[in-house]
Amino acid sequence: MKLLEPYRLGDLDLPNRVVMAPMTRNRAVGQVQHPWAIEHYSVRAAAGLILSESTQVSARGQGAFDTPGLHTPEQTAAWKAVVDAVHAAQGPGAGGRIMAQLGHAGRLSHSDYQGLPPVAPSAVLPAGFVRTPLGTKSYEEPYVPTAAEIPALVEEFAHAARCARQAGFDGVELHGAHGFLLDQFLQSGTNQRSDAYGGSAKNRRRFALEVVEAVKGVWPAGRIGFTVSPGGNHKGIHDSDPVTTFTELAQALSAAGLGWLHVANLPLGELFPSEFLRPVFRRTLIVSEGYTRESAELAVTQGNADLVAFGKAFTANADLVDKLRRGDSLELADPKTFYAGGRTGYVGP
Repeated sequence: MKLLEPYRLGDLDLPNRVVMAPMTRNRAVGQVQHPWAIEHYSVRAAAGLILSESTQVSARGQGAFDTPGLHTPEQTAAWKAVVDAVHAAQGPGAGGRIMAQLGHAGRLSHSDYQGLPPVAPSAVLPAGFVRTPLGTKSYEEPYVPTAAEIPALVEEFAHAARCARQAGFDGVELHGAHGFLLDQFLQSGTNQRSDAYGGSAKNRRRFALEVVEAVKGVWPAGRIGFTVSPGGNHKGIHDSDPVTTFTELAQALSAAGLGWLHVANLPLGELFPSEFLRPVFRRTLIVSEGYTRESAELAVTQGNADLVAFGKAFTANADLVDKLRRGDSLELADPKTFYAGGRTGYVGP
């Protein structure tokens, strides 16, 4: 089974092509990773690669309750305990590999979290409502930074990348998907600026590429990835020409030497993003969103992807890699435990 064959990700040897997808689980009280996370991640270390849950690069980047940050000494120390446990894991794939997914919620936040309005490229409110520490509320009009203020946002990502190195992570993935801040700058529906960071697709990707360059000052390019979701419409995010927007972004990320592109492979009509991104991104392509044992194997054997990320399957099956190897049936995840805050459905299978 090719899915279970070793793979070389840049200078990193992976024992298989199975990736644990980023999964927000809302157990990090006060933005500090809970000790439960040590077991949550380490018992899944047989994965070829673990991508951490989305981790905010600043206090203002928080968009959901009890999500971890990676910008203070306390948060860094808590993550280091997790990373050390993954690296020390025994059994198949011993000595696991884990990347920190660095994200900023942007407009998908609320002042209830940090006392400041959310920040976004333009004053475009998301659809729906946000759950805050004080209850479910309507989204607020975001603060729009001037061009002169954007370097400070870039530095937030660079600072978190430095914290990730201190915590011992094997690399970082920049969260440019699912309507987060990088995605908000990329897509025309949320970026209505008329300065150097808005307008054309080239200008709209400027912020993302500045973040990439800043993080390259901390990590080798091959240890940096970027995730996108061209087919997603989370909270009403959209683009007038997503194929062009994300094709040109992938070309730029490839030219920057990034190690991998992680594609949430939700369809755009009848077209899957991997179909137009695979030819232009010259390094490792990871796909995710609803893959089964059979569809994942097909993706890698046909060359449509190099690695496949599993979310719900890993939630319900800590021993997913062993079950895939044996051909065992998989337990189904219980949505009631996804964000419930307890050990059940989180620490073990």
